[in-house]
Amino acid sequence: MPKKLEEKIALVRSAKRLSAQQVISQLITDFFEIHGDRQLGDDRALTAGLGFFHGRPVTLLGVNRGANIQQRQEMNAGAVRVTGYRKALRVIKTAEKFKRPVISMLNMPGADASVFSEQHGQSQAIADLILAMGQLTVPNVTLFLGEGHSGGALAFSNVNKILMLENALFSVASPEAVQAILKNQNQTRDASEYMPMTAQQLAGIGLVDGIIAETPAKTLYERIDAGLLAALKRLESLDADALKRQRQQKFARLLSC
Repeated sequence: MPKKLEEKIALVRSAKRLSAQQVISQLITDFFEIHGDRQLGDDRALTAGLGFFHGRPVTLLGVNRGANIQQRQEMNAGAVRVTGYRKALRVIKTAEKFKRPVISMLNMPGADASVFSEQHGQSQAIADLILAMGQLTVPNVTLFLGEGHSGGALAFSNVNKILMLENALFSVASPEAVQAILKNQNQTRDASEYMPMTAQQLAGIGLVDGIIAETPAKTLYERIDAGLLAALKRLESLDADALKRQRQQKFARLLSC
């Protein structure tokens, strides 16, 4: 039976939710993590680096929330800071130079809204990453492991292929924010009825290219592995111009929905 939005929210925000770090440890060999944005410091919320996926060198970006209180404090509960976006930009520029596909894995509430990030150009850093992702001449794929909201998640999602676990969420605002904006907090209808944000809804409008079943749990890594591999293989034959054009067309089609 399909889960209600509140059930999906509870699942993706659970401390037991599958993390990007776990997926990287299971599917990527010889992973080398890169730290720092070369300006202000490092952001623990974003795991960035390079490794081998089925023998092919790839660049990895993974947003993590943390599994316990200490980790969630260190990782800002997955809210990526300005240093994280600039670290991501640094890493994908290297991916471009060495012709490595980019794989992003997300579970984040959105971008960090602290005074520190705002004072140091958070909006510009997000915009720079959105632009750079869209102009990449190598394939890029994003997998939503949990939730991803606002421009903070969009920065990692201007990609050729978007995959989502079946209970994952993606929208321009969190479910709570959507209901607050629409002043329907006391209504029985959930936010996804006003704005598509579940994997199933987003696949229906053509934004999501594949949904990965979460059960049985013991073979979840295998399904994620197969989904990512298939997505990258579908992009192998596209040259640099075709990759950029495919991204533009993917999002342009949504405007006519």
